[in-house]
Amino acid sequence: MSKTDDIPVFPVTGWQAKPLPGYDALAMKFEFIPSLLQPIDSPRETQFFALTPEMAESLISELQKHIESLRKPDVGSPFKSRH
Repeated sequence: MSKTDDIPVFPVTGWQAKPLPGYDALAMKFEFIPSLLQPIDSPRETQFFALTPEMAESLISELQKHIESLRKPDVGSPFKSRH
């Protein structure tokens, strides 16, 4: 990836997810490291995000699809050595 294609990436260190009874929704928030200088043991937290059950299922499906593609040979980290 060239420098012009680089996008900011913030490592996720944890998350919380729970149902929102009475709203037919799930609440989810992430813990992340916003800077390489930030200690991993003091991450920042996002606000809670609400997802409908259908949105959560779609997110799960999309994540599984991308995990499968990362596990295929010749796909994944650009730092893996190639022979």
